[in-house]
Amino acid sequence: MKGFKSHLGVVLSLFTLLFSIQFNFFINDAIKKYEQTMVDNYSIVVVSKNALELKDIANEVKEVSTIEEISGDEMILSLKDKISKDSLEQLQKKLPKFYNIKLKFFPNIDEIKTISKNLEKVEGVAKVEIFAKAHDSIYKIMLLLKNIVYIFSILIAVLSFMLVIKQMKIWLFEHSQRVEVMTLFGASFCWKSADLYKMAILDSIIATCMVLLVYVFLAELEYFRNIINIIEFSYTNVVLLDYFVYLLSVALVLSIFSATLVMLDLERKNKI
Repeated sequence: MKGFKSHLGVVLSLFTLLFSIQFNFFINDAIKKYEQTMVDNYSIVVVSKNALELKDIANEVKEVSTIEEISGDEMILSLKDKISKDSLEQLQKKLPKFYNIKLKFFPNIDEIKTISKNLEKVEGVAKVEIFAKAHDSIYKIMLLLKNIVYIFSILIAVLSFMLVIKQMKIWLFEHSQRVEVMTLFGASFCWKSADLYKMAILDSIIATCMVLLVYVFLAELEYFRNIINIIEFSYTNVVLLDYFVYLLSVALVLSIFSATLVMLDLERKNKI
């Protein structure tokens, strides 16, 4: 029963760590997807006296992906019955051209201001609208979410490491007599540590499987699906077998490192 509790303690500690790592993957992938959505939806409106093409602004603004003219035909048609034909033709000649510009990436507020200044240098450009207030709010929210996830992951990693160390010390205390007998008979460090390493490897595999099973289970929940569908994010990008190898590697490194530290500390105490 005591051995089971030790195993359970290590498994839960590793599970917490791996769950936070997988959650970090999920949030980062979701943010990247949302950023791409923002790139597709975010645009800069440019008012120009001259006709513009992508090559006309490429020298000044390399970040531009596409440029599309905003048609003024509807406004012209609305005035067709209100002014004379000659006046309408003069208006068409003098009316500035409006362009919708999309970027290759979703910029921060400093980058968007630089892009705006560079666009104003393009010949013929009279005004640039970057919708700075709305853009800045969205960018700050995304940045805050990223930082919260990173801080959360670091804290969980530290706490999990401490818990794994503690559980392995408990296991060593429970098997102290057997380890002492092996020490008296001159057993090597690896031989004395073999059972602890076995526990570390077994618990790492169990914890990794549990994490992936939880995320697979979440994918089946309608509530969870509705949330990720809001940002048009495909959950299949998260639950992949590739993550099993990565998470298992992290668990093995942490647990084996913890087991080594515990055994080295025991060796040091025995020499004193």
